[in-house]
Amino acid sequence: MKKFFSFVAAALVAMTMNAQAISVADAITEGMKLDSMGVSEAVYTVEGYVINAYSFSTQYMNQSWFMADAADATESDFEAYNCFPIEGNDTLKVLNGDKVSVTGKLKKYYNKNAKKYIIEIEKGNAAFISKVDGDHTVQTGVEVITIAEALEIGNELASGAATEKMYQLTGVITALTNNKGVANEDGGYAQYNGSQNFWLAPEGSEATSNADGAFFVYAGVGEEQLYIGYKVSLTVSIKNYNGMIENGNSKPKVTILEKAAIQMDTLTVTEAVEEAMKLGDNETSTKSYAVVGYFAKFASKGEYSTQFKNVSFYMTDDATSTYGDLKCYQCSISEAEGTALVQGDRVMVVGKLTNNFYNDKNSAQIAKGTVSVQWKAAIENIILTEKVDKVIVDGVLYIVRDGKLFNLQGAQVR
Repeated sequence: MKKFFSFVAAALVAMTMNAQAISVADAITEGMKLDSMGVSEAVYTVEGYVINAYSFSTQYMNQSWFMADAADATESDFEAYNCFPIEGNDTLKVLNGDKVSVTGKLKKYYNKNAKKYIIEIEKGNAAFISKVDGDHTVQTGVEVITIAEALEIGNELASGAATEKMYQLTGVITALTNNKGVANEDGGYAQYNGSQNFWLAPEGSEATSNADGAFFVYAGVGEEQLYIGYKVSLTVSIKNYNGMIENGNSKPKVTILEKAAIQMDTLTVTEAVEEAMKLGDNETSTKSYAVVGYFAKFASKGEYSTQFKNVSFYMTDDATSTYGDLKCYQCSISEAEGTALVQGDRVMVVGKLTNNFYNDKNSAQIAKGTVSVQWKAAIENIILTEKVDKVIVDGVLYIVRDGKLFNLQGAQVR
């Protein structure tokens, strides 16, 4: 960490030597000459007083604040956005009233909330010229607290404020939700872009609101799909978002400690297609299903996506078929399993069914579901005198040879 700060300090000195020193007013004047979202070619060192400082982010070790030429100013059109306040080899936080310099290129952007253009220096280095009395120390480290304690801390914050300190919370997922904390109709089994929103409550509680004792987690990221009843742990800053107490850091990592049994209807591929066809054109079921069958083939351009960690393919009830009646579209799966999928693999896909209507044709589909591989099919041609793979399905022993399933009498099972 010391090496990092030394590197940043050295970079600050080098950049500052080539920068033009200007006031906040001059920075605003120069910045307003730029096109919308334009960035200056020149590097500037803007000197002024800190006003309206936001909380320091210990996740990214930076801070945002507005600056003015007068210490008693109440508003400004110049912002130091996600900048790095440094003094010597130490990272400190700025307080309202501090006099600082910020070095970087000017940027002009339109602030929709303020309905006006703001000039900023983004991710610039900041140095202290003078400091007001107060604690400029950045609080680091993680404290283990209860969910009740997290709510107490959050309720003491001003609306929009977040702690710079990080806390470790442990609890049980009581509801999976949209981004406003409203529970999904079916319990929220479908995954959204790799992250999920949920309520976290103490063990034994069914709370799904701050008022009842639950903490809201926005865009938590698990190593796999999260479900109601899972016991999890995560490290967060605490934020008061318009009265809702939630995490202040983006996409916190969620560690699964215990998994709960997931209760839902299990269907064959044939049954899933029948259920999907009962829906209207492009209608999606309100509940999720666990569909069990065999991987038939990838859909067009459906090889595993390492960027989105999903795959598109067709499912079938016949382990020997290379054609499937149910399309699984952009369903999430681990990279290890997703890149190794072959025809005949027995898989389970959890998600909502859709009657997909396209080009005057109807087809059954699960979109954005979750895939797990139950057992693998053989992928090499072999003869009976060589070693073969054996699997037990529903208590019955079978032989897998050349991607096909045989009973112990040698008859192919379809």
